[in-house]
Amino acid sequence: MDQEKSDALKKELESQPEPQLVPIDRFFDGNDDEGSIGCNLVPHPGIGLFRETLLSLLQRPDVTAVHALITELDPGDDAWPFSDTVVVTGAITPEALQTAIVDLQPDEVGPADPDALGTSLSQSDRSSALVAWWD
Repeated sequence: MDQEKSDALKKELESQPEPQLVPIDRFFDGNDDEGSIGCNLVPHPGIGLFRETLLSLLQRPDVTAVHALITELDPGDDAWPFSDTVVVTGAITPEALQTAIVDLQPDEVGPADPDALGTSLSQSDRSSALVAWWD
């Protein structure tokens, strides 16, 4: 884990109101902490697979953005911010998202609650957003 990048991300997020959303490429930049996402998966598929799979969504014409919703900003000095939810905006269907991320073994994939996403996304993006969640 790149401690400098982790500290910078934590500092940046501290100034944002909750819920804190981080573009997925920023979430993975310097992150090799398997505890940061999908931490209850046994065996964990690896942070590399999470990174590759979630970043590949950005190449789809039916996806406009992918964000990690930060659940715990500072789980410890040697830990990356924790997310149990990924927010995907665009025209992608829940079924297509489930298929695209099946190897990541999400517990749930479906429509987001727009009111739970805060105001960092546009109203249009909040209304069409999907979430993938790991227990």
